Amino acid sequence: MNTMRRDNIVYIGRKPAMTYVMAVLATFNNQDTVEIKARGRSITTAVDVVEIARNRYIDNLTKPKITIETERIKDGDTERNVSCITIELSRGAAGAKEPAKKVAEPKVVPKATQKAAPKAEPKKPVSDIKGVGKATEEKLLSGGYDTVAKVAKANAVTLAEKTTLSEKQAAKLIEAAKEF
Repeated sequence: MNTMRRDNIVYIGRKPAMTYVMAVLATFNNQDTVEIKARGRSITTAVDVVEIARNRYIDNLTKPKITIETERIKDGDTERNVSCITIELSRGAAGAKEPAKKVAEPKVVPKATQKAAPKAEPKKPVSDIKGVGKATEEKLLSGGYDTVAKVAKANAVTLAEKTTLSEKQAAKLIEAAKEF
């Protein structure tokens, strides 16, 4: 009998990506492998979750194993196809027997320290700013704002004029960008 472990699977739905990132981090504290599963429109969020977890929070991961498929779903009298993805994240080098390590907690840096940090950090894309989705990202890029630093230094009125965002939205984005 083939039993399937369910304690290492994170199912992606409609919640914000960070909700699922936290679930992945919590699962990695107990497991060496985590599967992220999504269907349909949630596939984009699944990819975002994996990238956020890999780039910001978890070190020493192997290359993700990605499986895609199509499921037939009955919708009343008709059937339709739904795309599915499974992304498997594992610790350590492929085939290596490394002991499980706890996931590092995100470091909280006081704002005073953040401002004093050297400017030698790599340029962060505007998509890293809290509240920036695809549509807002495209508006920022078309207005010439391609990095978090440029948005953080911007004037709300100028940013709003160049991106067709409201001044209120622009001010919120500038404040979110300054948190980096």
